[in-house]
Amino acid sequence: MDAWQQLFAKHIGNYISTPAQIDTRHHRPMPERVWKCSSNLHETEVRPPVTSIYEPIQSLLSLRDADALFRPRPSFFLYPPTISSNNSGIMRTFGRTRLLLALCSVHLFPLVYAFTPPARLDIPLHFDSLGRYVLPIAMGDNTQHFNFTMSMSTGLTFVAGNNCSTCNDTNLYNESASPTAQSLSGQEGVNVLGGSFNGSAFKEDCAMTTLNGSSWDYPNQTILVTNNQGAGSIFGDGISGLVGLGTNKNLPASNYSYSAGFDDTIFGAWLIQHPDAPYFSYGMQIRPPAQIPSTSSSLSLASDPDSSAYVNDELIWLSTQDNVTSGFLSNSDQPDWTVELDGWSAKIGSDTVGNMAAMVTSVDPYYPDIYLPFSQAQLIHDAIAGAVSQDSLSTIPGRSQAWTVPCNTKISFTVAIGTQSFTTDQSVLIVAQSDGTCVSVIEGWTDTFASQYLLGARFMSQIYMIFNVPRDGASQIGFAPLAQSKSKDIGAIVGGTVGGVAGVLGLGLLAFYLIRRRQDNVFFRRAAVFEEEAKVASTVVPYVEQAPPTPAQVSQFGTPPVTPSTSLFAQSEPGPIIPPPSYQEASESGASPPVSPRDAKTRHLHQSSVSSQPTNRTSEISGVSGSRFVSFVSNVSVIALYIRLIIYC
Repeated sequence: MDAWQQLFAKHIGNYISTPAQIDTRHHRPMPERVWKCSSNLHETEVRPPVTSIYEPIQSLLSLRDADALFRPRPSFFLYPPTISSNNSGIMRTFGRTRLLLALCSVHLFPLVYAFTPPARLDIPLHFDSLGRYVLPIAMGDNTQHFNFTMSMSTGLTFVAGNNCSTCNDTNLYNESASPTAQSLSGQEGVNVLGGSFNGSAFKEDCAMTTLNGSSWDYPNQTILVTNNQGAGSIFGDGISGLVGLGTNKNLPASNYSYSAGFDDTIFGAWLIQHPDAPYFSYGMQIRPPAQIPSTSSSLSLASDPDSSAYVNDELIWLSTQDNVTSGFLSNSDQPDWTVELDGWSAKIGSDTVGNMAAMVTSVDPYYPDIYLPFSQAQLIHDAIAGAVSQDSLSTIPGRSQAWTVPCNTKISFTVAIGTQSFTTDQSVLIVAQSDGTCVSVIEGWTDTFASQYLLGARFMSQIYMIFNVPRDGASQIGFAPLAQSKSKDIGAIVGGTVGGVAGVLGLGLLAFYLIRRRQDNVFFRRAAVFEEEAKVASTVVPYVEQAPPTPAQVSQFGTPPVTPSTSLFAQSEPGPIIPPPSYQEASESGASPPVSPRDAKTRHLHQSSVSSQPTNRTSEISGVSGSRFVSFVSNVSVIALYIRLIIYC
């Protein structure tokens, strides 16, 4: 048997059979239609798994990886043909695939192009005053508008009817005012986590508002119009209904006159309207519950979930566990999205507690916290010093137990799912109250016989989840870490770059300042020497030989000389030459007569130059002081700039 025949037998062999064969791996009947493909190699009947949540047989057109035929994907998009030129093994393996597909193209192409998936629809989620997720819903001919919350524990949709006397402060649905409402003449109800909901069954046209403002219409939807509320009431305070995002595959035998099923869910109704679609898929990215308006949470419906929102390589799939008969709360039906996880652990400070046994777990964003069997929750809070049980803080009154903890508690909670682990820390697990206390979001069931786990909105907000709903067989949940925000990546890069440049600039300025300070110190010392010499020179004026007299001149000094002296050329006839005193004697006397100065060669200067000389000397002295002042201002400016840069960085 060659490589293709081995590959064919490995992956397609289970589908070569009579029409009565059952696919035991996925527990579903095989399609009735048979394609016969002939070639010079073999002749066989091929039954493609077109109704599976796994990729249809047209995956072979990708020629990428034969095993991808049975690899679950979060969408039903068809992928274009691609061939890896670097892998000759693939080329050889699929060398005869092209021949087979060419011979069978008349049958395969209708399969490939029978269904065109719609574009992804993003539904924004808001918060109400109680922190519940809210979806805007229009019913009828778009004249009745409501705010619905959502739950994944049931696939039924409920709305508060016009005659509901206990539904306060909210809009009520009036079926008589809707031209598209059709009564099904029956009652249906459901019990979920101790809450009971029932009502009259109707068919109605509904629509959700998408993120871009358009509407996603889902007509002929089954709704239950409720005129009274039992335990666990939800209608009121602005909430008019409940959108069920479950599958109704775990509803027990109904005691009501109308028995709901999969076709009554949003997914079942959509698949009826799209008979060529293999399954319905939606993704969920939500933020933790908050009592503030927000639209940053969303649902991606009907098509490929937002692959940019999660880490694709770490996506892990689990099939739902149907018909679990024990472990749930009393008087409660099994939630639809129930899977088996692989244990949990909690780290409190340096202590670690946990239970790595299999745990039957449901997920539902209607409930805000994380709910464990009582003994497991008690184990965690016993490890927290100062934890105190508080019945009044339970988010499911009468059903769960809450604890207050010190606000500085360091804790992380990890859930193991296959080969992946998903961890949340105290930023999610500890919630501050208005009175200054803090409460743990890990609660325990008060029913000591309950062994189920429930991961609510706070845990679900830390991961991305994909829900695949096939026509038949078990549904699947995909768990994946959230993708890191690109804006955060860019911010980190920009912040790091700016911080690095600022740091280098700061070091450069510091080095410049130190060097400049050293140079300025040398300059100041030299300037001080020059200034002292200037002071000395201002009191030393050399005496010169007398010469013929000239008219009296105005003194160039602000104070008169101490001893009288005849100016130069004061006598008409030359007298005897008088030797000048020494510089030392003049310095000791501290004064000198007003005489004209000489240059370095002892030549007499004219009056014009004499009149400007003292000014130049004063300018020189004042220039030295000015330089010191400018240097001081410059240094202060550099220091101030450096300090500002340090504070900014």
